[in-house]
Amino acid sequence: MAVRETTDAYLFLQVAENDLVILKYHTDDCGDICVKFIPIYKELSEDPKYKDVVFLTINAEDNPKAKQRILEKNQPVITIYSKGRLLDSRHASNKEGVEILLQELLAKI
Repeated sequence: MAVRETTDAYLFLQVAENDLVILKYHTDDCGDICVKFIPIYKELSEDPKYKDVVFLTINAEDNPKAKQRILEKNQPVITIYSKGRLLDSRHASNKEGVEILLQELLAKI
């Protein structure tokens, strides 16, 4: 499944409409770590074992509610939702860190 960009206006609708959601927050000034993380996140979204997970990204610079949620946190921030409920939110900038979150999410099926 492709990674989809979302906004403050649509985020919670998407979370409510999908059983399993992973969301990556980022800002324009996130730096090299975010740039290097983009293909990793995309690759995970295309992995067949995560076919039931909706992969979203949100640019916190353009979305004030998102920006408020990640203030003072290292980026990228990854958040997982199951059946509309927030399960976890933490910094993860490598494949292994995101896979841990994805396993937690899949355990909720």
